[in-house]
Amino acid sequence: MDKRYIQLYSLKDETAKDFQATLKRVKEIGYTGVEFAGQFGGMNAKDLKAFLADLGLEALGCHTQTGAIPNNLAYASELGVKYIIDPLQPFNDYDAAMVWAEKFNEVGKQCKDVGIQFGYHNHRHEFLESPDGYLLETIIKNTDPDLVCIQLDVGWTAASGVDPVAFINKHAGRIQLIHVKETDRVAGAEPFPDMSKYPVDANGRPQIPPDVLEKILAQLKWNCATGKGIIDWAKVRDAAVAQGAEGFIIEREFDYAGDLWKCVQEDHDFLKAL
Repeated sequence: MDKRYIQLYSLKDETAKDFQATLKRVKEIGYTGVEFAGQFGGMNAKDLKAFLADLGLEALGCHTQTGAIPNNLAYASELGVKYIIDPLQPFNDYDAAMVWAEKFNEVGKQCKDVGIQFGYHNHRHEFLESPDGYLLETIIKNTDPDLVCIQLDVGWTAASGVDPVAFINKHAGRIQLIHVKETDRVAGAEPFPDMSKYPVDANGRPQIPPDVLEKILAQLKWNCATGKGIIDWAKVRDAAVAQGAEGFIIEREFDYAGDLWKCVQEDHDFLKAL
C-alpha cells in the first residue's frame, strides 16, 4: 500500500515520553501518516502542522470523544485533519444506540461545517444483537451517510465472531477507514463494562476491580502480529477499497515481541506488502 497510517494510541508511552521524537521515528519506519489519539504533544496546531509537513507525515485524523469535539474543532481544522473519530461509546442496547446515533448526526454536522468528516470506531459491544442486526447496524441505519462514517476496527470485528469482509460488503459506502488490528481468537460480542458502578479516585478515574481489569487487559493480548491471526487481510483490503475506504491505519494494543517498536515496524511492513 502506498499510504500507511498509524494510530498514535499504539505508541502512547512513547508519545508521552517524547512526542516529536516518536513522530520522527514513525516516519523513519515508513509510515506516511498518523491518526492522533486526542493528544498533540502540547503543540499548537500551527506548529504541529508545520512539524508534520517537515517530516512528510499526513495528519489523517484524530480520535476525540463526541462530547469534546465542539471544543476541539478549531484546533482540528487548523491542523488540517480529514477525520475526527469517536473511539468509543459504551452503548449496550438498542435504545442507547439510538440516543448515540442522534448525537453522532449532530456532531457530524458540526464537523462537516468546517470541512471534516466525523466517524465512529467500533469495539465488540457494538456487535450485540439489535432489531437492525447488530447495534453497529443501528448506528449505521440511523445516521446520515454524509455526516457519519464508520471506522471499522477489523480486529474487534473478527473477535466478535463477525466476518469483516461480509460486513464491509453489506455496508458498502459507509466504511471510510479501516483499523488494521489482528486477532488470534473469536470470543463473541460482549457488553461494555458499566464504569459508573465503580468508585472514582480524586482525579475522577473509576477504580476498576482487579478481576475486571485483568479481563480487560487479557483481551488486548489477542492482538497478535498482523498477518499471524485469523483475518484474511487481502480479502479485507479488496472489499474495503472496492467500497471506497480511504485509509488503512495500524492500531496496536499489545506488545507481543517485548519491543513495541519492533511490533509497529512489522505491522508497517505487513501493511506495505499488502
